[in-house]
Amino acid sequence: MKRPNFLLCTLLLTGLLAGFAPAESHKVQKGETFYRIALNYGVKVERLMSLNGYRDPSKLQAGRTLKIPGKEMKVATRAATVQPKPVRKSLRVVVDPGHGGRDRGAIWGGVNESDLNLKVARRVETSLKSLGYRVTMTRRSDVFVSLLKRAKIANSQQNAIFVSIHFNATKHTGVRGAETFYVGEKGSYLAKSIQEKLVGNLKVRNRGCHYRKYSVLRQTACPAVLVECGFISNSYERSRCKTASYQAAAARAIVSGIQRYDRAY
Repeated sequence: MKRPNFLLCTLLLTGLLAGFAPAESHKVQKGETFYRIALNYGVKVERLMSLNGYRDPSKLQAGRTLKIPGKEMKVATRAATVQPKPVRKSLRVVVDPGHGGRDRGAIWGGVNESDLNLKVARRVETSLKSLGYRVTMTRRSDVFVSLLKRAKIANSQQNAIFVSIHFNATKHTGVRGAETFYVGEKGSYLAKSIQEKLVGNLKVRNRGCHYRKYSVLRQTACPAVLVECGFISNSYERSRCKTASYQAAAARAIVSGIQRYDRAY
């Protein structure tokens, strides 16, 4: 038994193929006309005559077998977009939205740092997963997580990196820009990769990468960085930081930096 064309059947069933129904045949009966036959089959007279090589409708004779053109099918033209599954990455990324719960972080102009941190972190998580990376979040909601616990979460993972996401603040409200902190050689490369993308994506002042023995970095065994995405103590930068477009750009920068690190190591 001949196997059916699976792809064709699938396209027809899902409404993705626009075209015509399979052609039929008709044996002309005495007294029938092209108009009557076309009407019975729901096709146009011109197409019926053309398919069968007729120019003069009066030449139609009883007993002739006509090919009936396929009826034009009205089908959905919406194409189904099938996204290929991402290639699974061996690197795990521990994404750490800084502060949370009773620890609000910096608060300026009605903007809570902890909220911004989580918004960017969620975008980073979604993007990384779509690229095939395994992701561990230190928090997914507005809850308090101690610095020691954050480090323990990272240290429980294999082949991982740790990225802590923050927004900056200082009493000197003219200060603005992005900066990234790190520990370790690999952490330095990761920090530089993210910092370069942050400055390019956000169009902000480059405050550079710096070695710091912050507790959350020092207690983390894997390569670790702390990213400061902008100063909410600066009124201009705060107005940008609280927008979805700025947060999305910051997330893209962090993800791009992680990808660059992954290619190198």
